[in-house]
This record gives sequence, structure tokens and C-alpha cells, in this order.
Amino acid sequence: MAISEAQKKASKKYFDNNYKQVKLSMPIKEAEALENFCKKKECSKAGFIRDAIKEKIERDL
Repeated sequence: MAISEAQKKASKKYFDNNYKQVKLSMPIKEAEALENFCKKKECSKAGFIRDAIKEKIERDL
């Protein structure tokens, strides 16, 4: 079933109002290590990074 234009517009509006994209650059070897780890653990890179950030913030408070 195709996504309607109204649904696309609603999804974009939700994303724009609730998310902010953050650019992350890292050395190639670190990026490859992250990709390999996430493949092994079957998790997304974005999800892993968000969890790691949350964990670090909670630990350092």
C-alpha cells in the first residue's frame, strides 16, 4: 500500500517538530568499528549512539 501525500506531509511535520538532526564525524576506523558492532548486536547506529549518550549523561550527573 502506497503512502499518501497527506501522510508524507504529516510525517515530515511531526519529524520537523520533534527531532533535530546532529551531524557526527569520526575517523574511518572508529566508524567501521561502530558499524561492525551494530551489525553484530543487530542494532541501529543511531539507536546505539543515542543510548550511549543517554548513559554518559546519566553517569556524569
